[in-house]
This record gives sequence, C-alpha cells and structure tokens, in this order.
Amino acid sequence: MRGFVFGVVTTMLVIAGGVVAVSQFGLYPIGADNPPGSLERALAGGAMDHYAEKHKPAGDNPAQVTPATLMEGAKEYEEHCAFCHGGAKARISPLQNKFNPPTPQLINRVPHDDDAWLFWVTKHGVRMTGMPAWDGILSDDEMWKIIAFIKHSDKLPPDVQSAWQRAAATPGEIGEHTPEQHEHVPAKAPGQR
Repeated sequence: MRGFVFGVVTTMLVIAGGVVAVSQFGLYPIGADNPPGSLERALAGGAMDHYAEKHKPAGDNPAQVTPATLMEGAKEYEEHCAFCHGGAKARISPLQNKFNPPTPQLINRVPHDDDAWLFWVTKHGVRMTGMPAWDGILSDDEMWKIIAFIKHSDKLPPDVQSAWQRAAATPGEIGEHTPEQHEHVPAKAPGQR
C-alpha cells in the first residue's frame, strides 16, 4: 500500500513539475493564432458550458419579440457585436479566426443555446477568449434585446431586415450624407431674412 501511495504522489509531483516547466520556460504557445489542442478545447468549452448553465438567470427572455424590440436589438448588435461575431455587412467577421478559440459567428449560424445562457455569457464575458463582460456598458434590457435579435436574425420581418441593413451601413452607402458633403452656409444673424 505504501508503494501505491508513493507512486500516486510521485506522479502528481511529476505532472505539477511538468506544468510549471512548460509555463516557466516559455514552452506553452500563448499567441491567439495558435489553435487550441483538443484537450484544451474540451476542458475549457465544457467548463464554460457548465458554469454558464449553472449561473444563468432563471426564466425566459423578458424582451418581447416585436419589430421594435428586434430593431433595437439589431442596432445594438451592429454597434457592439458585429465586428467580432459577424453582421449585416459580413456574416462572417474577418476576425473570426483571430481569436483563440475562434469567435462564434452568431448571424451566420444562430446559436442553439437558450437565451438565459447567452445572456449570462454576454453580461459576464468569457475569460481568456476576448469576449468582454458587457455589464455596466450595456443595460440588461439592451442585452436581452440583442439576444432576441440574434435568435431571430434568420427570420426577420422585411422592415426589421431593412432597419438592420441601415444600422450596419456606413454614411454614404445608402444615400446618407457625411458632414463633409454638406456645403457650409454661414449662419444668418438674428433678424436677417
């Protein structure tokens, strides 16, 4: 029995020493352009899924799925999320594979996760992925509306689809004028016609 215990303790010390050596001698590739290994993906992905599932809020999305809610969600999504997760201009973000793990493309492939799970991840972020915590930047109401938009982005009513395209357009793309395009006319003095 003493030999078994000694073997277990020795094995644990060798593993711990290996981890310390890899991290201290610069052997662990930390660049975001190094794809994660299958063990890292399985452990980190599983940990994130289980933690968010355990801590997500109870109940359904309080944002009612109406055209107005979807339009607000689309506007906020384009402003805060589309650059990394894909949007109206590019369903696949050019940054998709610049993160490690790659950023989910939420418009190209609508997530199957429930709304409360997505809310928790949006509000609290995901450590060591580049996903920030949006708490304090977006209100809970705004986050719920963004999630309602994401979950319905593949079946938007035409007016919401148009509003989404407008929210994604840069000035000049759809006939809008930039300040530089306006002629500057001197203001008239009060009382002048």
